[in-house]
Amino acid sequence: MATQDTDVKRAAETKLWLEGRISQLQEEVERLKEALAYVDANLRAETFKPAIEMMAAAAPAPEVRELKRDKGGQVIATASITSDSVTVEPKEGIELKQATSPFRSFLMGKILQGMKEKDDELAKAGKIQKADVIRFDVEEDGGAITKVVVENYRDKARLNEILSTVSWTFSRMLEKQ
Repeated sequence: MATQDTDVKRAAETKLWLEGRISQLQEEVERLKEALAYVDANLRAETFKPAIEMMAAAAPAPEVRELKRDKGGQVIATASITSDSVTVEPKEGIELKQATSPFRSFLMGKILQGMKEKDDELAKAGKIQKADVIRFDVEEDGGAITKVVVENYRDKARLNEILSTVSWTFSRMLEKQ
């Protein structure tokens, strides 16, 4: 029992330390953003492009991954991945509709909307900027899904979850055709 109490106390102390450290780092990020704004303003005043614009011009090409059907390994979609967004497009000849289960209920509702709700809570608590909240959209042509775009996925674990969920969802949708 004493070991459990010690573990609980240690966990509580670690939690307090982590929260304090996060707060310190958030303050540091805000100061860095202010410094960057100052540097950009000075660069603009000297008729130079801001550093962020110069970096954007040299942005690397997106990474492209093939998403495969979980049964048979057939390529069913292509994902174009940048540092802040992923665009998934069904392979030519594969027609998927939003109304086909489990697209709306699982992918859009449970997974992506769930991520958005978590981000909204983080933004409300001041832990992320409102502009960094995940956003997603579905584009269609003649009722068929042409693109699923997810912006601000923010980390590799989320990206992997999105890609595996899209692959699984598209696979289930194809089984229902």
